[in-house]
This record gives sequence, C-alpha cells and structure tokens, in this order.
Amino acid sequence: MSITAIFLGAMFASSHLLLYLCLLLLYFIPSIVAFSNKKSNTTAILILNFFLGWSFIGWIIALVWAVSKDNKPQNIVITNNTNATKKYKNGINHLDQLEKLKKLLDDGVITFEEFEKQKGKIFN
Repeated sequence: MSITAIFLGAMFASSHLLLYLCLLLLYFIPSIVAFSNKKSNTTAILILNFFLGWSFIGWIIALVWAVSKDNKPQNIVITNNTNATKKYKNGINHLDQLEKLKKLLDDGVITFEEFEKQKGKIFN
C-alpha cells in the first residue's frame, strides 16, 4: 500500500467523522439553544430532541419550545377590605355593633323600636 493511499484513506475517514459531528451538532440544536437560554425545562427538551428529533416535526417542536419564553410566576394579592369589616374611629366596626344589638333584641333586653333606633345611630 502506498503512502498516498494511506493518506487519502485517513482524510476520507476524518472527513466522515467531521461530517458526522456536524450532523450531530445540527440534530441537537434545540437542546443547545435550551441550555444556552437556561430554560426551566431543558431536560424535557433534551429528551424530546433525543427521541423524536429524527422526525422533522419533533425537531421543530423541540426548537420552538427551546426558543419560547418561560412563564413568569404570577403574584396573587388578596385583600379583605370590605365596608362591613372596616374599623372606625372608636375601634369597633359596624358588624360587631349590629351583632351585639341583635343579641340584645333576641334576649329581650331591648325592644324592636330601640333596636331600630340604635341601628340608625350606628349607620349615621
């Protein structure tokens, strides 16, 4: 075997290796993009790319998923500020006063007319 044949054989083998590496790099572009963008679901994209990247649709789905933005967590604020529970200057709210008046009415301590009169004072 001549030196040129050995050299050509080595070049041919190295060019095939380079071609395979380029194809492998192209195959895993969605995973590389996901890693570089620090996606929260990089592992899932890698698995999709590995198992379904051979189909063009699977590769496209993995790529679109890799370049899409992650959802930001939403802050939920709950306020319980209704007129019935709002505190007033004397520190007692209307709901508490009405409950006490109703209890006095139910116990027979005050009459219905007195209840209505006191209720009017609370709301005025």
